[in-house]
Amino acid sequence: LGRTLEAIHRDKGVKIAVEGPPDAAFRGERQDLEEVLGNLMDNACKWAASRVHVSVAATGTDEDPHLEIRVEDDGPGLSSTEMRTALKRGMRIDEKTPGSGLGLSIVADIVGMYGGQVSLDSSQMGGLLAVIDLPAAPSE
Repeated sequence: LGRTLEAIHRDKGVKIAVEGPPDAAFRGERQDLEEVLGNLMDNACKWAASRVHVSVAATGTDEDPHLEIRVEDDGPGLSSTEMRTALKRGMRIDEKTPGSGLGLSIVADIVGMYGGQVSLDSSQMGGLLAVIDLPAAPSE
C-alpha cells in the first residue's frame, strides 16, 4: 500500500515510512485490513505536507493478542470537534478535497466488526494521528 500510495501522490512528493514486527498478523480477512489501511493511509497522504508514518505494534496478552496500528501525517490536523465529526458516516470536514466522506466511517465500521477500536488524535508530526486496535493472530 505504501508504494502504491506514494506513486498516486507522487506530485506532492509524499514519503511513507512503515515499521513494525514482520511477524505481526491480523486475525481477520486480508481485504478488510487493506480497506482500513488504504482509507487511513490515503487520507494521510491527501493531507500530509510531505510525510506519512505507519507503525504496527503487538499489544494485548498471549490469551488476547492485539495489533495497534498508528497512521499519522505532518499535515494541518483536525480540531477536537472535527475529530469527533470525522468518524460519522458522510461527514466531510473539507468540501474542497475530493472524496465521499465515507472513508473514516467505513474504517470505524470494519474495525468495529472485529471488536476493535478506532480513535483520532493529534500527531507529534503536526497532523492527524489515527490509531486502530484490532485482534491479532496468535503467535506461532
